[in-house]
Amino acid sequence: MNEHANLLHNMSVPPRAVIKYAGLATTSGSVRQAPGNVFGCFVAFRLPKGMRVGSAASILKRLGEAAGPDAEETLLELIERRAKELPLPGGCVVKRCKRSHPSPWPDPLSALAIITKSSANVWLRGKTPSLSLPGKRRSVSLLLPPAFAVRIPEVPQ
Repeated sequence: MNEHANLLHNMSVPPRAVIKYAGLATTSGSVRQAPGNVFGCFVAFRLPKGMRVGSAASILKRLGEAAGPDAEETLLELIERRAKELPLPGGCVVKRCKRSHPSPWPDPLSALAIITKSSANVWLRGKTPSLSLPGKRRSVSLLLPPAFAVRIPEVPQ
């Protein structure tokens, strides 16, 4: 035991990095601010009303896909593929969905890709999907930076 003690000497040292963000000080030119001085614009992702999200097999059936022997694996693969296809940044701020937020991708698979890869505050493309989230949350909005928002025709400029 004593011969390994030197390897553990800094295990209890707290991290010293502090990250702070106070927002962007100014914007100009073609940069658009959403109401409330939000830098960018919101887009909504909503599961269709009446879509049951009880099991992977029922979700696949709703999506028109065959469940096969491992429905959960199939659904996770579809979600990962759709998340890679969406023209979004690798991470976005998550906000409660409002009716006024446009929904340029109204398909259920897009909503699943966003909802299952979101925490309460952030969506991350690289996050492992959580299939329990659609049962708790049926919609979210993402804050898109202006550089991404201008590429989406359905988002008002």
